[in-house]
Amino acid sequence: MSVPLRLRLTVALAAALLVPAAAASSGPPSGVPVPVSLLDPATLVQPGPDVTLAPATAHRVLTVVVSTRETAVQVGRRYGVASAGVSLLPVSGRAHARLAQLKLVSSESERPPRRPASVQVYRVRAGDTLAGIAGRFGLTIVDLLGVNLDRSSLDRVHIGETLNVPTRERGLLLRIKPGQSALSLIAGYGADLVQTARANGALPTELTVGDALLLPGVRAEGFQQQLLAQRAAEKRAAVVYAQQQQYERFLAWKTAQARQRAVAAAQRQEQYDRYLAWQQSEERRAKIQAYERQVQFEAAQAALRQREAAAAKVAAARPTAARRASESGAVVQRASTGASGLAWPMRAYRITSRFGERDIAFHREVFHGGVDLAAPYGSPIYAALDGEVTASGYGDYGLNVFTVSGNSTVVYGHMSRAAVVAGQHVVQGQLLGYVGCSGICTGPHLHFEVRLGGRPVDPLALLP
Repeated sequence: MSVPLRLRLTVALAAALLVPAAAASSGPPSGVPVPVSLLDPATLVQPGPDVTLAPATAHRVLTVVVSTRETAVQVGRRYGVASAGVSLLPVSGRAHARLAQLKLVSSESERPPRRPASVQVYRVRAGDTLAGIAGRFGLTIVDLLGVNLDRSSLDRVHIGETLNVPTRERGLLLRIKPGQSALSLIAGYGADLVQTARANGALPTELTVGDALLLPGVRAEGFQQQLLAQRAAEKRAAVVYAQQQQYERFLAWKTAQARQRAVAAAQRQEQYDRYLAWQQSEERRAKIQAYERQVQFEAAQAALRQREAAAAKVAAARPTAARRASESGAVVQRASTGASGLAWPMRAYRITSRFGERDIAFHREVFHGGVDLAAPYGSPIYAALDGEVTASGYGDYGLNVFTVSGNSTVVYGHMSRAAVVAGQHVVQGQLLGYVGCSGICTGPHLHFEVRLGGRPVDPLALLP
């Protein structure tokens, strides 16, 4: 029964190829046998003849291991070889496997790959897009993707690139690979056998490995969804890439800022080293000796001038600093009197710059209204006078603390850390903070300043 059935199917496929496309749209003509649906596509392959007369061609023999249940037809279909080119060797001691020899036709005798005549080749021109090409030929994107399964993007097309364009049947254009056959692809995709034969202009059994096979009615919607998902992923990746580029620019900016800070710190350190070297110079020592010889005289003269100014302006609207000190009961007195007054704000220090001295560029630009007491970083600083803390934080002298007692204001500048807060009352000798180098500073020290009536005075004249 199997031989007549194969003959009937072959006649049906041949008749389908001869029917015009217009007649096919209105139904099969009378007298054409109706194709029979078979459950096993392997029965559609006709066995090769016992003897084949053909010109001698060079062959290559490939030996593979197959199951004992497989026939020569099945093995040939898997490897794209006609059943006549498959030789099953006898079973030798193995119950489930045997050897099969496949005769492969050399490349010199191979024919050019076949492709459906209804599928044309279009070369991309300037300004073309995938959607524009599909609209030009009256196709949808899915129709165009179905015959161009090698596409990797819905957006990118290049000038000179070739695209397949279906002119009649819409479907899926596949290339038969080793191990596949036209019948297995038709069965796998559920395509109609007769329509496939008509669309390709050849019987499926005539197509071999390397030939193009058009499966009409099969749509590449899944492929379109895959490319859409890829497009969305590329957009997300572009956003992430832009963010990464912005972050890398930020890191480069931070690195440049850190480099600039390091260069500035090195310059400040170099300037401070020059300043320290100048402090040890003969010129510096000579100035200090001259200043020390005159400091007591200058302090006495300053105090005398203050008393004379207070006496002359006792009825004036703005009392002098000395009068306000006497009226408010401030305890700021000269150290030479021996009475209670200012105390040194640190236990160990070294005077590096005096009141009104123009020893560095900053002091030449801005009047130095106090004395600088150099000490190791983190040395404790104590209150030189009782008072109320009016400021504790960053200000004119980096991290500084201001205390007020009557008309006298005491300033402690360039701290590394403050130990009091604004509004707190402190007594003489209480811890205020620690030595640092905040603000405009050439090295760790305390800027100690005393103001009477808002005017800075020389603290050395008031200290014991």
